[in-house]
Amino acid sequence: MGVLRESIAEAMQAKVNESPSIKSKMDDVAEAVAAVKRDLIGELPKMRRAGLTDVSDLAVSVNSVKPVSEPL
Repeated sequence: MGVLRESIAEAMQAKVNESPSIKSKMDDVAEAVAAVKRDLIGELPKMRRAGLTDVSDLAVSVNSVKPVSEPL
């Protein structure tokens, strides 16, 4: 992320919209994030949590349903 931040700052100072080097660095960062998700986070063991689940900001919406003319 630091490399990407530096390249974007350099492009802004040079008044360049999008250079190929910035685009390639953005692609590298996206690939690195995907690798972390796949290889690191995906391989961690599942863990059970103890305690209550906070649903204080839970919102439930009810949609109207139109009856089907023919049963399935």
